[in-house]
Amino acid sequence: TAALNTATTTALASATTAAVNSATTAALNSATTAALEVATTTALNSATSNSLNTATTSALNSATTNALNTATTSALNRATTTALNSATTNAANAATTSALNSATTTALNSATTSALDSATTSAIRSSTTAAANSASTAALNTATTSA
Repeated sequence: TAALNTATTTALASATTAAVNSATTAALNSATTAALEVATTTALNSATSNSLNTATTSALNSATTNALNTATTSALNRATTTALNSATTNAANAATTSALNSATTTALNSATTSALDSATTSAIRSSTTAAANSASTAALNTATTSA
């Protein structure tokens, strides 16, 4: 279970984090940048020059991207950890169930075979004894009648 947990967590964490980080960062950056550019440009245009707009937009884009990346990575890490824990638990449960089923089947087969062997042996002994007794009685009756 420990080895399975480690291997599964490593593989799933790498693939999931890379895919989700890339898609989420691109979408969030695009939407946030567009919204911030419109709002910031409108406010700055009324009080500052175009050169300040350019500098401020650049600074805000950088700061927003960094903040979004940090927040997104944190959220993705939490979500990924939860998903990996669930997937690992499910995989471990499935492996355990399979192992238990196999062990139980083996034990039941062994116990059933033993019980059947015992019952068959007992039935054969009983049948053999009855047949032998019947044959002995018949032989004795024949001998007695003859005598």
